[in-house]
Amino acid sequence: MTFISGGFISGYRKEIIRVVAVLAAFLIVLIVVVNKACNYPANVTTVDTSGRYILENVPVGRIWTLGGMAYLRVIDRENPEKAYRTPLYSTQSLDMRLFEDGKSVGVYWLYFNKKEHSFDIAMPEWEWHWLDLFISNTPYTHLEN
Repeated sequence: MTFISGGFISGYRKEIIRVVAVLAAFLIVLIVVVNKACNYPANVTTVDTSGRYILENVPVGRIWTLGGMAYLRVIDRENPEKAYRTPLYSTQSLDMRLFEDGKSVGVYWLYFNKKEHSFDIAMPEWEWHWLDLFISNTPYTHLEN
């Protein structure tokens, strides 16, 4: 009885406290990194031909060793407090040539549907990254081929 009521329970509590502390520290670091990534300055900015949408390539390579990764941020000037973010992609595939028609605006491989507020990703060999769960805030479809 003394073993159960004394040493074992107290050791078990210490281990739970350690695990909770490590998880809390990881969560805090994750929140800081994601917040920094979502508010990071763009390295390339372009405005669509209508002047309504601002398209920004936002590199996140200096954050959490995501070398060569970025996302596209689209800002609707009629609703500037809302920024639409794609999932992460390799900057090697980046081509900031502007595309716009009545349905969508975007850059080569990445198209923002103006009506649906969603992205179509046509980038070959694009792969999902676990940080997309936190960085991308807009529905998207990866178009195969």
